[in-house]
Amino acid sequence: MSQLPFLSPNEVGPDVRLASPLARALAGAGPSPVRDVSSIGKLELRGDLDLVTLAPGQELVRLTPRRGLLLTAGLLGHVRDRLEDAGLRVYDLSGAFAALEIDGAQLMRRLTDLDLDHLPAAGNVARGAPAIVQRAGDDTFRVLVPQELGHYVAEVALDLAQGVRV
Repeated sequence: MSQLPFLSPNEVGPDVRLASPLARALAGAGPSPVRDVSSIGKLELRGDLDLVTLAPGQELVRLTPRRGLLLTAGLLGHVRDRLEDAGLRVYDLSGAFAALEIDGAQLMRRLTDLDLDHLPAAGNVARGAPAIVQRAGDDTFRVLVPQELGHYVAEVALDLAQGVRV
């Protein structure tokens, strides 16, 4: 099996309403250093990552020398086809991960023991949830977690943000 359509929001029909795994946790939070960016596309790539040509708005997170995660906005079908034509194995994991952006190194240090000077990295956040953490700006971090843990991680991040100046 080379495709996992149940993990791809791009593969559902037009009558299906999509919802973020973080919507309930972040509802009513108001202005916050924690934002939901789960709608970004997430493609796992396997093969020669040097074959990847990035378009505007795309970012490649190298997990191993031959495995990466391409983050992109918009529909993924043409991106997936282009990468497969280049010889890569591509898996759409957009529905498999929840994604948060978190402002402030102080808050991130409370959320994880990962070395923020050596990102991207895989490790634990929120007292044990597996995650991929990367910089999304000077003092902004993107955290990708399994979607079933997204609500929990968002709640922990909001709790830890109490009293932290961003």
